[in-house]
Formats: sequence, structure tokens, C-alpha cells
Amino acid sequence: MDIQNAGDGSGRLFIVEKHGGFASLRGDRSFQPHFWIFSAEVGSRSTEQGLLGLAFHPHYSQSGLFYVNYTDENGNTVIARFHVSADNPDLADPASQVDILRIDQPYNNHNGGGLAFGPDGYLYIGLGDGGSEGDPLLNGQNLRTLLGKLLRIDVDHATPYAIPAGNPFAKSGGLAEIWAYGLA
Repeated sequence: MDIQNAGDGSGRLFIVEKHGGFASLRGDRSFQPHFWIFSAEVGSRSTEQGLLGLAFHPHYSQSGLFYVNYTDENGNTVIARFHVSADNPDLADPASQVDILRIDQPYNNHNGGGLAFGPDGYLYIGLGDGGSEGDPLLNGQNLRTLLGKLLRIDVDHATPYAIPAGNPFAKSGGLAEIWAYGLA
């Protein structure tokens, strides 16, 4: 589903698997098959569900934090933070999960899944319009739902997150997390 580099100098690439895990591949082609496995909570019954995105914190080498976007057993979107294992840098700590966002999904498709940290240090989250064909719920234009949007949140200055002051609706007019809309 995705391939990411942790930016920690290890040269590892992390390969995201739809059914709820990811592996790491080193530059010397050594393979760690189970950096993180989370398949018990990941719902992947539909072709557009599962573990959909991964982003490493910009200071991963110091913080050990990474973020995932997945659909749960009920088909809803979960954005969660995890920490690398304190004992083994080639394993994640499954007990470290902190949910950042949970978003109800009305259908089993159009879930989005992209996660990335921007040069501003904020976490960007791509959410699909919630499904079916042609955005029947008009989520892409509705500023009172996170569906069909690109979100921008600050995961460093509040728990679970803060709203960057420069977000278009940080003060009013729509949900504060929205960075861009109409992305159905």
C-alpha cells in the first residue's frame, strides 16, 4: 500500500501491507518481516480498506514516533500514533498506540489513506469522501465533516493534537482541521 523511509539514517524502507503490518528492508537487502503487525484491529474486507498509510515523525531518530492510517473492524478510519520498541529498533511497540482521530465512514470505499509530514512539521491526512459513487453525501464540499478533505494537524504541541493557526478554518467557518476541501 505504501513505502516510506524513516529518515533515521538507517537506510531502511518500510513496506506497508494492506492486511495490517509493515516490514523493513535495509540497503544491504536484509529483510525484517514484522516491524509492526496490527492485523487483529485492521479491517480489510473491501479493496479500499486496511492499513492505508504510514508517516514517520520528522524527528523519528530521537522520538521513535510514527503514525498510521487504517480502517478498523467496523470500516471506520483511525489515525493512530505508535512508538518504536525501547528494546529493539527493528520492532514497534504495539502497546504504545494513541488514537489521534477516529472518523466514521458511511461506506466501505473512498477511504483515502495518505499521511505525510510537511516541511512545516505538521501532519497532513488525506481522507476520501466516505464512499459510494459520485460523493452522494456531498462530503467533499461540506465543511462540517472531515471526509473528502486534506487535514493538517500539529501533533507536537497538544494531546492528541493542536490546530495550526494558519489553517483556513482555524477560527470559524468549518472544521478547524481542514486544510483543503472538495477532494471527493
